[in-house]
Amino acid sequence: MNITLSKTGDSKIEVKKSVFIGRSFHITSPEEAAFFLAEERKKYPDARHLCYAWVTGGEAARQKSSDDGEPQGTAGQPLMELLTSNGFTDSLVCVTRYFGGTLLGKGGLKRAYTDSGRLALENGEPVVLIPALKWSECCSYPVFEMLSRRAGQSGWSVENINYGQDVSFDIIIPEENRDDLIRYCLDISGGALVLKEPANVLMTGDVSSKLR
Repeated sequence: MNITLSKTGDSKIEVKKSVFIGRSFHITSPEEAAFFLAEERKKYPDARHLCYAWVTGGEAARQKSSDDGEPQGTAGQPLMELLTSNGFTDSLVCVTRYFGGTLLGKGGLKRAYTDSGRLALENGEPVVLIPALKWSECCSYPVFEMLSRRAGQSGWSVENINYGQDVSFDIIIPEENRDDLIRYCLDISGGALVLKEPANVLMTGDVSSKLR
């Protein structure tokens, strides 16, 4: 199961006067992760550490983490474990730390970074990504009205609608609904709307349960 973030998430916790500021983002590339991290450094230029982990999916799946000067394994690794153990893809979580003057020890640091990262990810409202199919089609207005009504009832997504002599549009459905859609389009159009070969995509499903 793949999960990503539906919005930017924030968190802030304090442990023995050290302040941990968490942020989570949906990303589509390593370059986008680098951009968000640079923006966080600009926001907190006097902070001692900016630790992070990110993962991207697709054919060029990659991942990266950093302790940014904290003891090895106390920040970047636990943040990465939050992402990988919960099935995240195309996601970045980072935690900025202001040192409060009291050493927390390796165990205390790991707990603080984990708690801050988990809260930032939860506040980013994770959603499940479902294997889906996408068609770009064109049909008459009456057929499109019936198809739009069915899409609303079934949780299918109709996008990029253009109204001309006929209606052109994209429709995205879960993979498992393929035969239902093909049959329905043939029925309501009297056999006129024969769907072309679809593209494989991902669509968002239900909100994920609480993170581990």
